[in-house]
Amino acid sequence: MAKAKTTAKKAAQKTTKTATKAVETTETRISQARAIARKGALAYVGLYGAAFERAQKRWGQVKTSTDGLFDQLVERGEDLEAKAGVVFKATQEKVSERFEDRAEQLKSVLPASANDRVEELEAEIKALNKKIVALGKKASVSAKTKAKMKTDKTEKAA
Repeated sequence: MAKAKTTAKKAAQKTTKTATKAVETTETRISQARAIARKGALAYVGLYGAAFERAQKRWGQVKTSTDGLFDQLVERGEDLEAKAGVVFKATQEKVSERFEDRAEQLKSVLPASANDRVEELEAEIKALNKKIVALGKKASVSAKTKAKMKTDKTEKAA
């Protein structure tokens, strides 16, 4: 029995050693896993940090390259506006000249009596416009006079 006790004791010691070794191996692997997980998390944070720094650097480059861009665009717009004004005036003059030329050509084609009649009608329109203005002035003066007469009558009645 002594032999069985020794063997059992040796087996228990061996099992204890194996268990201890297994525990140590497990603890080592756990600490390695923790270290790897920590390094992964740090790499992730480092990635965001690097991206942020690059974005700041690019923003600075874009900002310095576009600082005077707005002013340059305003100047270019003013130049184009001036050129467009010149072109517009030239076109307007050409159109006016062509219209006058065509009107003269049309007048020369029409019989002389028709041109005279047009001038007569224009003179008649001017005369009628003058009469309308004169009648409008008389109407406003007579309306003011009537209003004044009414106020005078109401003041006397009161």
